[in-house]
Amino acid sequence: MPKNSEGKDIAEVNPKKCSGCQACVGECPVGCIDIEDGVAKITAEKCIGCGKCVMVCPSDAILFDKPIKKKVVKPAEFVESGIAAYKGVAVFIEVKDGVAADVSWELVGKGRELAHKLNTNVMGFLVGHNVKSIAAEAISYGCDSVYVLDNSAFETYVSRVYGAALTELCRQVKPEVFLIGASSLGRDLSSVIATQLQTGLTADCTGLDVDPQEKLLMMTRPTFGGNIMATIYCRNHRPQMSTVRPKVFKMPKRDPARTGEIIPFKYDNVVEPLIEILETIKMDTANLVDITHSQVLVVVGKGACDSKNFQMLEELAALLGGSVACSRPLVEAGLLPYVRQVGQTGKTVAPKLYIGIGVSGAVQHMVGMQGSEKVMAINNDKNAQMVQVADYSIIGDYVKVVPELIKGLKARIPNIQTQGAQQ
Repeated sequence: MPKNSEGKDIAEVNPKKCSGCQACVGECPVGCIDIEDGVAKITAEKCIGCGKCVMVCPSDAILFDKPIKKKVVKPAEFVESGIAAYKGVAVFIEVKDGVAADVSWELVGKGRELAHKLNTNVMGFLVGHNVKSIAAEAISYGCDSVYVLDNSAFETYVSRVYGAALTELCRQVKPEVFLIGASSLGRDLSSVIATQLQTGLTADCTGLDVDPQEKLLMMTRPTFGGNIMATIYCRNHRPQMSTVRPKVFKMPKRDPARTGEIIPFKYDNVVEPLIEILETIKMDTANLVDITHSQVLVVVGKGACDSKNFQMLEELAALLGGSVACSRPLVEAGLLPYVRQVGQTGKTVAPKLYIGIGVSGAVQHMVGMQGSEKVMAINNDKNAQMVQVADYSIIGDYVKVVPELIKGLKARIPNIQTQGAQQ
């Protein structure tokens, strides 16, 4: 193990494993870690050998052999606080217009992973009206049981009504973990529940795991303006609550043969809403491009911020059967609408193919596309973070590179169409 000039054991980074995610930068208490050329670098003379960077590194890129001391809750404290009574991973099943949101099933899939590590079960919390079929669907996606609050009062979402009902459900069922999709509804609802339960809430998480020693939920999210990643614990309150954006986790496979328990939850004290809904007007979304459902995305970054070349990029996306998206600078410049923005303040996407054109790879953007299956970068800066993490990179001027790609694709269009028909 390496040592500094004072003889203290210090951590070291394996550059081949480091992804440059910056989780260690945010965790280091003495600020001895920087990112250089997309890889973490530890300043030996500043390192105090605490090992905190090792605990948060998602790729096991930091080496440190010295035993790490962790604060562990004593059994007596655990029981006295009432935390021991909380068991299970609960997922809120969001329903809109009689259809469950995909993010709910994504969280059920992740919930199964967490439940396995906690040696517990997965519960669905379903609120709505005439939702029996959705309860059965929740079982098929991985829930062991589903608690159903079915009432005409829940036909339309109102935060006060839903919040009071789910708060009571949490108090009676006592889940140790409660996951909610970070949709507009979920963000509103989660804050109401967390406030009433007086527990912690970590919003817009990009990673969830279980601490192997303390069995606490590890909730990772961008912080400090998105420049670093932080892993957050909720030690002293339950449930441990987290919201997660759509497309962060993979959709699990549905198994119609799965069996589970559907439990009607008796709830007679429906609170009166403070508002009256007079009319619901549905927005016409027929002509809107939803980049979260695109299998191929051509993403325009600051390095390609020139509207005269957009037609060329649209053509590339069309040939691949995809859509054009962008990073934040394009929206700020008024060149593309906000609905096309990928990133922390935009949308989270998980296409089969992501092509970043002139995208530098800032952390705020990376957290929005980390679920992409294959990543291709076109950039004239070989040291750009996006180039470092991409599966394939082309170093050069996109104005020259993209026309060559289009030319090659047009020559292979018959083959592309055949492959598409087979898939």
